[in-house]
Amino acid sequence: MKMMNFRIFLFAALICTALTSCFEDDDEVYKYDGPAVVEFDQATLTTGSYTRSVESGDGTISEQVNLVSPHLSSDQVINFSVDAANSTAVEGTHYSTTGQFTIPANTSFGDATVEILNGAIPAGETRTLVLVLEGNDVVGVSENYKSITISISPN
Repeated sequence: MKMMNFRIFLFAALICTALTSCFEDDDEVYKYDGPAVVEFDQATLTTGSYTRSVESGDGTISEQVNLVSPHLSSDQVINFSVDAANSTAVEGTHYSTTGQFTIPANTSFGDATVEILNGAIPAGETRTLVLVLEGNDVVGVSENYKSITISISPN
């Protein structure tokens, strides 16, 4: 019986070894060599359309932004804006933002921040805030994942 168990173990080990030797080299398969771009992390998880719900007066919120490229050797100040045509929130009343954030050198992430103010919103209504990444001179924007929507409801 021990000999039978040993043979089964040996056979399983040989099969595992044979199968793993056929895997492709992952370093080459997943190496990105396109231009440096930024994207909203949550947009990549929801096929480009992401809405975050917050309440008036929630304070500072942040959305992670991914750098899609090999790490860059210097800090990157990334710009973003509010899509006024598709936003109903009013700057200074419902939100405040600098429109910039930094992705530190040799990292892949930064946080776009917005302060949600305690602006008056009638009961049953919401205000919409659409953020759009703009990039900078070095880093472009992923067209599919460049915007997110923030829905502000009364508190």
